[in-house]
Amino acid sequence: MKNFLFLLSMLSFLSNAQTNLSGGVYNSETWDLAGSPYNVSGNLVIFDGVEVTIEAGVKVMFEPSASMELRGKLLAIGTASDSIVFTSSLSSPTIGAWGGIKVIGTDPAGSGNQVSMQYVKGMYASTFIDLDFAYQGPYNFTNCCFAFNGKVNEDGGSPSTNFDYCIFEFNNQALDWCQFDSRVSNSHFYNNVIGLIGIAKVETCYFSGHSNFAMNPYGITTGCTIENNNIGVKTGFNSENHTFTNNTVMNNDVGVKLTSFFNGTQTFTGNRICDNTTYNLQLLSQNNAGLGMNCWCSTDESQIQTGIYDGYDNVSYGLVSLSPVYSDCDEPTIVEVEDLIIESPSISVYPNPFNEFINFKTDSEQVISLRIFDMSGRLVIENDFQYETVIDGNDLIKGVYFFAAQSEKGNTVKGKVIKE
Repeated sequence: MKNFLFLLSMLSFLSNAQTNLSGGVYNSETWDLAGSPYNVSGNLVIFDGVEVTIEAGVKVMFEPSASMELRGKLLAIGTASDSIVFTSSLSSPTIGAWGGIKVIGTDPAGSGNQVSMQYVKGMYASTFIDLDFAYQGPYNFTNCCFAFNGKVNEDGGSPSTNFDYCIFEFNNQALDWCQFDSRVSNSHFYNNVIGLIGIAKVETCYFSGHSNFAMNPYGITTGCTIENNNIGVKTGFNSENHTFTNNTVMNNDVGVKLTSFFNGTQTFTGNRICDNTTYNLQLLSQNNAGLGMNCWCSTDESQIQTGIYDGYDNVSYGLVSLSPVYSDCDEPTIVEVEDLIIESPSISVYPNPFNEFINFKTDSEQVISLRIFDMSGRLVIENDFQYETVIDGNDLIKGVYFFAAQSEKGNTVKGKVIKE
């Protein structure tokens, strides 16, 4: 009898180990940790008037092509030690493995805090959050991590969409245009193809490793550090996109690429633009651009001009005016952002730098999904292993590579390796 009761208790435990979701959610409910993981098998609709609350530590997995349509309200508040995870159900997912979250909040338009996320990890969606028909904001994302998505957002909701203290990495594109007021602040962008486009306020953010360009802002950009990208800043300035101040743009291939510039309506001052490989600045507009009161790490205007591409190089374009040149360059302010790594396995990588072979070793019993990317964000090696694996790097060219080692629980360790 004791064995029979033990078997029943085990069957009960196993039956509660996963909660399956599909179809409609018609009443407000809480997705608690006891029911985690939650497996979404199709298009899940949360109806208008329904509020879904997700507890810290919950994992929501989506089968291929599955998605969520949110007509009601979603409150996902994790903690630094127990984040909430939205991800694919596949053991080795790739970008776009599930459809993402589409938000519909239109009747009546107003202030409803329809989506609030804190300490959330959103991974492997085609577009993680689509806010094209979202009019019940503000929509707030704080201390979140978004990785391996096609895009993190599609458009922005009313009255505002805000990303604060977030991490964006290995996405095809991190943030896209927002039709209403939008802000990203104190956030880090790593190794995306494109960092952000068309965000109204970009404040004290860090950008590195973007294979296309780090940012195309549209509004006010201040206090950011943009380094080690293909193109740092690619943008045009007009009466709406008007302020770029106190930013550091260094060690990119091209620092700043200006496609338009309307003198008299912009504030482009206090920036530190130095040591970019091909050009510190390219002016691709017929208008002249007055860019005085910036620091170019030199006070010699003729020397500074060698790093600028303008009408002196191609008569199709206008000329850049540098005076007055700032001689003192302020050091950039980089705000630390909490990384959402929970009980992550320790990863040993050796030798590093390497010539032919490189070892990855862990003390965890979990299966580790290892992905290695080149500087452009292209996946070059993919390998699942337990305890230890040896990677043949003979086919890799010399240079810097980034790796992401993800455990079965969705926790990720990131790092850099060098091929000599």
